Amino acid sequence: MSDLFWKRLNYLTGLAAIGILFGVAVLTSHLEIRDLDLWLHIGTGRFIVQNGYVPTQDVLSCAISGMPWVNHEWLFQVLVYLIHQAWGPEGLIRMQVVVVWLTLILLMFLGYNREHHLLMIFSLLLVLLVYQTRFTIRPDIFSLLFFVMYIYLLSIHIDKRWVPFALVVVQILWTNMHGFFFFGPLFVLIGWVAEKLKRHCALPYEWNKVGRLTNSEYGRLKRILVFTLLACLANPLTVRGAMYPITVLFQLPQESKIFFNYILELQRPIHWNDIFSLDRFSFYKLTILVSLYSFIFNRRHIDLSALLFWFVFLLFSLVALRNIVFFAFAAYLVIVTNAITTPFNQIVPLRFTSKRFQYLTEIFIKLFFIAWMLLFGFSRSLGSYFDYDKFENKSEMEGVGLRNFPHKAADFLVVNNVKGDIFNDFNSGAYLVGRCFPNIKVFIDGRTEVYGPLFFKNYLRIWEQGDMAFFDQVVRDVEITLAFLNSITDAVPEKILKHLYGSKEWAVVYFDYDGVIFAKRVPENEKLIQDFEIDLSQWPGRKMDLFRLGVQRVSPYPFIHRAFTLQSLGLDEPALKEVEEAFKIDPAAVESYKIMGKIYGRKGDYTKAFEAFRLVAMIDPGNKENRFNLAQTYFDLKEYKGAIQQYRAILAMEPKNIRAQFLLARSYVKNRQYDKSLEALRVAHQLAPHDTVDLLAIGNIFDQDKQHEGAREIYELAISAKQPTAEIHHQLGLLYEVLGNHQKAKENWEAALKIDPENTEIKQNLRRLQDRK
Repeated sequence: MSDLFWKRLNYLTGLAAIGILFGVAVLTSHLEIRDLDLWLHIGTGRFIVQNGYVPTQDVLSCAISGMPWVNHEWLFQVLVYLIHQAWGPEGLIRMQVVVVWLTLILLMFLGYNREHHLLMIFSLLLVLLVYQTRFTIRPDIFSLLFFVMYIYLLSIHIDKRWVPFALVVVQILWTNMHGFFFFGPLFVLIGWVAEKLKRHCALPYEWNKVGRLTNSEYGRLKRILVFTLLACLANPLTVRGAMYPITVLFQLPQESKIFFNYILELQRPIHWNDIFSLDRFSFYKLTILVSLYSFIFNRRHIDLSALLFWFVFLLFSLVALRNIVFFAFAAYLVIVTNAITTPFNQIVPLRFTSKRFQYLTEIFIKLFFIAWMLLFGFSRSLGSYFDYDKFENKSEMEGVGLRNFPHKAADFLVVNNVKGDIFNDFNSGAYLVGRCFPNIKVFIDGRTEVYGPLFFKNYLRIWEQGDMAFFDQVVRDVEITLAFLNSITDAVPEKILKHLYGSKEWAVVYFDYDGVIFAKRVPENEKLIQDFEIDLSQWPGRKMDLFRLGVQRVSPYPFIHRAFTLQSLGLDEPALKEVEEAFKIDPAAVESYKIMGKIYGRKGDYTKAFEAFRLVAMIDPGNKENRFNLAQTYFDLKEYKGAIQQYRAILAMEPKNIRAQFLLARSYVKNRQYDKSLEALRVAHQLAPHDTVDLLAIGNIFDQDKQHEGAREIYELAISAKQPTAEIHHQLGLLYEVLGNHQKAKENWEAALKIDPENTEIKQNLRRLQDRK
């Protein structure tokens, strides 16, 4: 067979690989609805359509009603509301598929070169693998589409007269769709800066010549920059709306930093301790390496605008997880830009004896990509989980995710036409807006830029820190009449759960695996409480139809969630009923044993607690929290060697675990291994030099065991902390008194009195010491 045959076969194999790649893109983007913020957009879109205007002040929240709101996503919100009204969830999923498909088509056109099929397929596949991490129906998908449209028009059609008009239209749409609209003028600015440098600076190699614009194109680029900047003003708030991204950008380093710690998509994708790890965002890291390599092999002919473009979006992606797809797109564009004029043998560091062998090699690699993509797509299509309402598996490729939203709790509010101002957790706010607004006004939702960092800190003061006095004050000030505590993904914090359940002012009106709803005893809730009040102490437990389930293995998460909530309230018997049913469904459900262990540990039945936590550690040996629980039961049973073994196993996994280090020291001293206890305490003190509570507790055990020198060293370590307590000085004074060093005892008691001048016990000790003299 001739070289021409293999060349054509190579070309056809490349087309097949491209077709399959787009098929996989359609399949993986046809994903069930999981995103919380989508419901906020639907609810806001409904308000805009029904009222005929875009709100410039908050209308959704009971806590910040009237707060200024730059709603830069209103056009997307109207679009998703109308699609949802017309075609339901499936319509929104199909919208995402179309947007993703169009975006990838434009990317392919930008990088298409029949001589470099293989490189384009590989690069586009990398983009897809990064892109699919953000297949959520949010304004981001339109930002990515406009991103590619801009590059397509600027790089291919810059010489056309109609381009400025087209970019203005794209910019206006982008400005009203998503806050990343500033990328449009930024692209033009990068191109203008690069062109100016090419014209006025001496650059290395042939950088001054590569990608140079004609004078006509350069002039058009400057006009486009002005037009696109002016197009940003075409929004409901004109200048204020156009300035929104800059305002947010300047807030990020100071005030809004707290959001980066608590919201996953705002966290950094790469940290110093995992920079070489393949477990986290491996395709993103590979994209960085491949695009960097493209600059290296094309170093003599680099287009400066591509280099600046790549660098800006690399920095942008390193800031937050949600930005990595934008870098993947930028990386793809620079890879194909760098490769477009480079011979194959310079890109791939291999030398072929004949063209036929080169074509065969490319065909083989493309067939490998085809096989890999087919397997990847097939595995994704098989994703499913059990629907307890329908007693059948639900595909992850359609409908609304059952494991992401508190469906039943929201249904309760909607079906019973419940109205009021509600306290809710952060994750529930957006969903409640989409499902229950305007009957329900939320306390907080996902609009962090509207609520601001101070409000979010106050929310955390309630939800995370458990300040219930502050919660009661907020309830009075905001006039909250309902509380919605979502447990669909994370357990409800114990403090707020117990506070509401133990209060005579609140009644439980809804309880299930997805949350608890409390109604305040006010006149407007009287009928609701009368019809639906639940006494959880008499909770009968839910039963599973095991005959209908058969031998199918499913996760008993509804039973585990209910059990965890009941166990948090101290309602052990109702919790055990749910756990026992979970065992019937899946005897290997780890969480069931964990809940059982906690219940038996609280009851003082340490043997049964040990048996439960032992099984948990066997099923999931790599889980540190499971090891901690097992170690505690060993300790409670006075089996200190077992506790030591577990704490050492934890420290083998995480050497700087402060909690494990202190508990190891405690277990050693209980096992009368005093030297090892001191050694562990020294390490713990280095890791946590301000911790005095644990040092004092272990020092007291040394003292009780008459290990006075060891106790003295531990107390001295505690005093070396920045804020030693009066109790530490008191205990050290008592120890010196036993050792006969009355001067040291007096010094420590006097130091204790400076910290706590009203302590009568210390005063008595000093008086006794003076009398003895």
